[in-house]
Amino acid sequence: MSESPPQWVEPSGESEARLALDFIPAATKSSRLWFFLHGLNSSRRGEKALYYARQIARRGEAFATLDLTGHGDSEGDISGLSLTRNLADVKRGLRHIEEREGPFAAVHLIGSSMGGLAALWFSALEPGIVTRNIVIAPAFEMAGRLLLSLGRARAQAWRREGQIRLDTGYAEFDLGYAFVEDESRFPTASLARRLKTPSLILHGSDDAVVPCQLSRSFAERLDHVELVEIQGGDHRLTANKERLFEEMWHFVGSGPPR
Repeated sequence: MSESPPQWVEPSGESEARLALDFIPAATKSSRLWFFLHGLNSSRRGEKALYYARQIARRGEAFATLDLTGHGDSEGDISGLSLTRNLADVKRGLRHIEEREGPFAAVHLIGSSMGGLAALWFSALEPGIVTRNIVIAPAFEMAGRLLLSLGRARAQAWRREGQIRLDTGYAEFDLGYAFVEDESRFPTASLARRLKTPSLILHGSDDAVVPCQLSRSFAERLDHVELVEIQGGDHRLTANKERLFEEMWHFVGSGPPR
């Protein structure tokens, strides 16, 4: 998968970008589909995505992974990033696979950080599509925490100028203030009320990017959300990818969807 050309999700409107997607078919028809969503400044072919692709393919099930707009091989500009745009990308990617390769016995979303938050919100807003969520350090309150980290002066300048240059330590990029404005439409309390999909959260106890306490607080509200803390784990949890897969496979079950 890391060397093969992607499938392309073609735009249907001027505001949509051409999206890159990888798909590994199942060994048998009517398998489960596992659909991976990456984090900010990552791509569909990150280390965790490739590892999960191998593990799931070995078990004969279907796996797909998508580059969100402005990431990886997908077209578009990261500066226009928003949760609304990410959710539209998820819907387009799932529809593309379902139309060409479906139907599937179940659909499981795997999301990392920003992709984890998108997975939870997609399931909440589009009930009946996703069977299970498995999310890794979901980026709750992403824009709000970013504003606080910038300090008052830089945050005000961002709002005034409409764009800011950010350095995450992994990459530098420009981000529009619409990212902040869009988040106000997606309060965590509303997600907790609307989410009905059984979900597993995997979060490192030493995450310095998205505090584990955010996942603790969210999981405590909902009986159908399970939290597994990875002791000593960081934000990306790449070093724990084997443990993460064991947890997600156990959560979903090796047989038909529960």
